[in-house]
Amino acid sequence: MTTALGVDVDTNGNGVDPLTHRQIIKRHWNNTGIMGGLTVSGRSDLYYTVSTGVAVCSMGDADGYTEAYWPGGKTENTVSAGDGTYARIDSVYLLANTGTPDNDVHCLALQGTPSASPVAPKLPAGALLLRNVTIPAGASTTGVGSIGVDVRYAIPYGASGDLLGAFTNTADAFGSSTVREWYTQESVSIYVPTDRTVEIIYQATFANAHQDRGRDLVGGGWISWGVAALLLDGVAIPHSGTEWQASNGVWESHEIHKLVKVTAGRHTIAVRNGLMSHQESSGMPYFRYSDNGGVSYKGRDLQVWDRGPDQ
Repeated sequence: MTTALGVDVDTNGNGVDPLTHRQIIKRHWNNTGIMGGLTVSGRSDLYYTVSTGVAVCSMGDADGYTEAYWPGGKTENTVSAGDGTYARIDSVYLLANTGTPDNDVHCLALQGTPSASPVAPKLPAGALLLRNVTIPAGASTTGVGSIGVDVRYAIPYGASGDLLGAFTNTADAFGSSTVREWYTQESVSIYVPTDRTVEIIYQATFANAHQDRGRDLVGGGWISWGVAALLLDGVAIPHSGTEWQASNGVWESHEIHKLVKVTAGRHTIAVRNGLMSHQESSGMPYFRYSDNGGVSYKGRDLQVWDRGPDQ
């Protein structure tokens, strides 16, 4: 028997022991990761510097979660100078022990193996990766290393709403007049620390134009243009296509939304689009981003939003 967090022990001495406390903390978070700070940087020696910060850590699922504070400073250990021939990847990590061998928060660096195609080393149990750093051949300090871009942030349980990536095609440009000729143009790269549901939003503004008339906008006729498929890591997402029409020389804005589940890690979201049909063989889309007549248009815009845990 236990008491609730924030309540004194009962008359029999039952209360919230450390493991119960860690299990309560675990239910606040969807995953382990950085809460804030803990930026990694190289130095003029063979240590790494890690800024002040807090992270959610765990020695294993059954052990619950801890919230670990690092006051900032250099890693506890050094790494070796760079190999004479090959690059390597070092991993800078936080380790919050829960009794074995101590109760301390440690900030360490694990040196990788030099290779023509280096990979990050395998971290010990309970380690929370802060950043991977690529150390080039011949390096004498960690300051010349390339800090990795992927960061594992801790996400509160049930949270959603962050913009993961966006790209706007700002070109005022004519498209192809060839029907069913597909192009992959707009794309974004996203990173998620856990399996998530994301929402893909794609918007486009275009009007109908004609190639055999100097590619001018026309008041008559129509074209249909749209999305053949939204792509996840180069693979078409089922039932993600749509077809839009433009006619009578009007700038028309259209939008499609699609929810999709993605696994933890880095992914590429892209749009495969093209001309679906046209009334006249020379018909083509003309995309608009710049202001025209006091109206500010969208261009072609791709956004990916986090919509919460993959349930």
